[in-house]
Amino acid sequence: MSLHGLTQEQKVFAEENHWMVECFLRKNRLERSEFYDVVIFGYLKAVQEYLEKPELSRYRFSSIAWVKMKEAMFKEFNYQNRPKRKASMGIYHEEYGSELQYGQISDKADDIAKAVDQRQQVQYLTAQMSSKEKEVVYLRAAGYTYREIADVCNITIRGVSARLEKMRRRFRTLVLV
Repeated sequence: MSLHGLTQEQKVFAEENHWMVECFLRKNRLERSEFYDVVIFGYLKAVQEYLEKPELSRYRFSSIAWVKMKEAMFKEFNYQNRPKRKASMGIYHEEYGSELQYGQISDKADDIAKAVDQRQQVQYLTAQMSSKEKEVVYLRAAGYTYREIADVCNITIRGVSARLEKMRRRFRTLVLV
């Protein structure tokens, strides 16, 4: 569900519960000036979904809002930590001219090789997962609790735990190979 203009009911509801945004920022020690714009979109998405999807009424709004704000922060951190945003910058020293030190190139090549290997391992692992296993892993990575995942996926909490443990074993096996 994508974010769209709020109805009057949604605007009133959002205003009445806006304190949750401030509470979320404070509890997670996030600087308001830096993260408010990120968190508010997750919050507004929660408002829309909560009021537009009757099946969500069995949950407290605060639970839905908290998860959506966490998802927004997770997406932002993921975006900010992409390799292209974390590119290492070399320092130009006049005395070296344009020559690069062999150790610098070797270290960077090793880092790149490790990153490519890890990405291939993750792709291999996800290719081995069933759609239900992927859903469980993605929801857990988004910050959902085992109980919330069980409700969303219509499985037991033990089923959630079993699927995650199965993924851990696969990953350990893959890493050790």
